[in-house]
Amino acid sequence: MYVLVSPFSKTFDDIWLTYIVPEFLVSKIKIWQIIEIPIREFIEIWVVLDIFDNPPWDYDESKIKSIVSIKNENIFLSWYRVGLARWISSYYFTAIHNSINLFFPKNLRDRILKDKIKSTSDKKIEYSFNHKITLSEEQNTVLNNILSTKNKKILLYGLTGSGKTEIYIKLIKETLDKWKQTLFLIPEIILTNQLSNKIKDVFGENVYIINSTITDATKTKYWLEINNNNAKIIVGTRSAIFYPYNELWLIIIDEEHDNSYISDSAPRYNTIEVAEKITELHWNKLVLASWTPSIKSMYKWVKKEYEIVNLLKKYN
Repeated sequence: MYVLVSPFSKTFDDIWLTYIVPEFLVSKIKIWQIIEIPIREFIEIWVVLDIFDNPPWDYDESKIKSIVSIKNENIFLSWYRVGLARWISSYYFTAIHNSINLFFPKNLRDRILKDKIKSTSDKKIEYSFNHKITLSEEQNTVLNNILSTKNKKILLYGLTGSGKTEIYIKLIKETLDKWKQTLFLIPEIILTNQLSNKIKDVFGENVYIINSTITDATKTKYWLEINNNNAKIIVGTRSAIFYPYNELWLIIIDEEHDNSYISDSAPRYNTIEVAEKITELHWNKLVLASWTPSIKSMYKWVKKEYEIVNLLKKYN
C-alpha cells in the first residue's frame, strides 16, 4: 500500500511525495491523518492526501521510503472538506498544503504537532428562544420562499432597513430546530459586533463569535467544539468558513458584495466562491444578502444559478 503525502505546517515546492505504508499500519492508515515520515535525516509531520494499492505512476520501488508512524489517528478533515481543499488548490492555483492550512488555525496546528490536542466530547446543549418576532407579510413571503425553494443558492435582494436581520433569526431558528449548524458570515468587525450582539440576545451565550479579536487559543477551542457539533450557531468573518462543520444546514453571508470577503494574501480566495463550493459538496442552503449585490451575483441570478427573493419595503 502507498500514500501520497503533503506537508502539514510548512511550505513545499512539490505537490506531494509518495511513501510505502508498512504492514503494521495498513489497517490503521486513513486519508487526512497526520503522519510522520523520514525526509533526509529528519522525521517530519505530513498529512495523507490519498491511498493506493499500487503506486499511481512509475517509481523505482527500491527508492520509496516507508512512513514511520501515525502521529494522530483523528481525522481532522471530513469528506466534504477533503473535496473543498482539493478544489481550492486547483481553482486558485495554490499548492495543496496551502489550502490545507486554511482549515487549521496556527495554534491548532502547533498543538497537533506537539500532541497536545484534547478532543472535546459531544454534549447536550440547551438553547432558549424567547424572543417574539413578528414578520410583515412581505418578510413571511421571503422566509417561506427561502425555505421552500429547491435551489440551494439564494440571493436575498433586501433594502437597507427592510428587516433582513429578523429573517436571519427565523432561518437560524429553523436550522436550530433541526439540530443543525448555521454559519453566519459578516464582513467587518464593527458590524459583526452589532449583529452578533443581536443574535446573542435572541439565542443566548451559546453563539460562537469568530473574528480577529479572539485569541489563538480561543480559535482552537471553538474549532474543536464545532468539529464535535457542540456549536450550532457561528457568527464570524471570512476565515470562519474553514472551520469543521459536520452538521451544516445554513450559510448566511450578509453584505455579500463587500470586498473584505476576498482574501488578498496567499492563498488568495473569494469567500463567496468557497461558500458556493461547500453548498455543492455539502448540500446546505446558501443565502447571499445585499441591497447592492455584486455584478457577479446578479449575473448568476440571470443565469438561474441563484434564486432571487426581494425584500423592498422598510420594516415597521
